[in-house]
Amino acid sequence: MTYPEVAWAVLAVVGAYLLGSSPVGVVVCRVGFGIEILARGSRRSGATNVYRTVGLPAAAIVFAGDFLKGLAPTLVARLVWGESQTVPAMVACAATIGHNWSVFMRFRGGRGVTTSWGAVMALAPIAAVIGVPIGLATLYVGRYVSLSSLVGAVGFLVAAAIFYALNLGVSGTYVALIAGFVVFLFTQHLDNVQRLFAGTERRLAPWPDLMAGRGPRGRGGTR
Repeated sequence: MTYPEVAWAVLAVVGAYLLGSSPVGVVVCRVGFGIEILARGSRRSGATNVYRTVGLPAAAIVFAGDFLKGLAPTLVARLVWGESQTVPAMVACAATIGHNWSVFMRFRGGRGVTTSWGAVMALAPIAAVIGVPIGLATLYVGRYVSLSSLVGAVGFLVAAAIFYALNLGVSGTYVALIAGFVVFLFTQHLDNVQRLFAGTERRLAPWPDLMAGRGPRGRGGTR
């Protein structure tokens, strides 16, 4: 790469980090509900903690925002850099790191599930789409958000590896990146994994309660 190309790549990575750092959950909860989400529940800014604290509509907005923080810069990087895989991969990592350690929130944030999913959707959309029903099925059966997130991430990786092996449009670079995301997400969920093994992990409320709008602070032990 020439010097100007390197400079543009650095700007893209920095821009992705700053976009990933956008405090969507904090803004939604502060402006809409007068609540400091980083002081509530798990003290994370992601959609799960927003849902448990203020409810589904706000969580849906946060989910969409966090997803786009990963999807948009990574997709732009793929379009701009064409056949190059290094810059889009770096942009995807930067956006996820920004979400988890936001410069606007004193290097706090979420766990990176939704933002990394958005990034994977830009890099390997087929793998990302296949992983979704796996995660949703896990969520439906167990009502554990953390478990469904991790199982869905592993589903992304398995699907990407299969498509790579079959030469169906997923590169080895992106498989390696998704593998890195999976390891990263497990490190971000170590406390959840420990509680899952101990049988103390929080579940979503029973589905009838959720459908009736009694999820966040109703029955089911969520907070």
